[in-house]
Amino acid sequence: MDIISRKEWGARAPRSRSTVSWGTRTEFVVHYSEGPTTQSVRSIQDFHMDGNGWADIGYNFLVDVQGRIYEGRGWLTVGAHAPDHNSSGIGVCMIGRDGDATAAAKRSIRAVYDEAVRRKGKSLKKLGHRDVYATSCPGDQLYAWVKAGMPASGGGSGDGDTPDYVSVGMAAAQDLPPGEWVTIRWDDEYSDSAHHHRNAGGPSFVEGPAQYALVANVRVEGLAQGTRLQARVIERADSDGSVEVGATSEHTAFDGATFLHHDVAADVVGSGRRVRFQVVQHGTGTGRVTGGTAKGLIWSL
Repeated sequence: MDIISRKEWGARAPRSRSTVSWGTRTEFVVHYSEGPTTQSVRSIQDFHMDGNGWADIGYNFLVDVQGRIYEGRGWLTVGAHAPDHNSSGIGVCMIGRDGDATAAAKRSIRAVYDEAVRRKGKSLKKLGHRDVYATSCPGDQLYAWVKAGMPASGGGSGDGDTPDYVSVGMAAAQDLPPGEWVTIRWDDEYSDSAHHHRNAGGPSFVEGPAQYALVANVRVEGLAQGTRLQARVIERADSDGSVEVGATSEHTAFDGATFLHHDVAADVVGSGRRVRFQVVQHGTGTGRVTGGTAKGLIWSL
């Protein structure tokens, strides 16, 4: 396990420090920074020291979405991450917000836990910050993983190459006016163990950073035969709502219902971005998207 040292990330010297023995360490407490994944470890330290008035960065270790591990206070220095649990608990922080924890980040958190167990010679209690303090930390996604036992794969089960499976569907029809890209809402959630969809009725169903393959099928009604239709996926940024557009598939309306099939054999969505599915028609009257499903295989990066 490689750990980026304090010197390597440019840490300030602590104002003071207290240490404990391995006999005192009984807990492993997982946190998130509740800031953007682009936060630097030094900026977190500056906030803790200058904003909170602490002696040093609060955590013992930190992990970013790429899976890199950073030395905070280290193994046996008392932290400032959970009142009444700073001596007994090793505090490890994932840099990001709820939903940002990648499989790589989870694997690295688990690696820190395994190394702590090796050094202590016995297991530590796995906790989320909310288990010991009134807080939403470390977010629902990461907390669910902690309560599942922190599986080393970083996902639900199996080895690190096993993809997450997402299957969602429409429960309510949507209007399809001419010339307007309509983002499909997925009201029904059939399978989503890794919480890529996250909320019933939400349009996003793949969360980055990840590699993915997907198939979307929708039923369109109310258009004149021969009307041109198009379908595509987009990647929308959480931070500013900016959009990256994927390849477009071409379709033609039939007399009666038209079924659009759109597939993405392989693509990558970056950190802080989510995949959505859109349809447009180029007729003169308003049609309806009356049903549909989307299925995806997702490998978190």
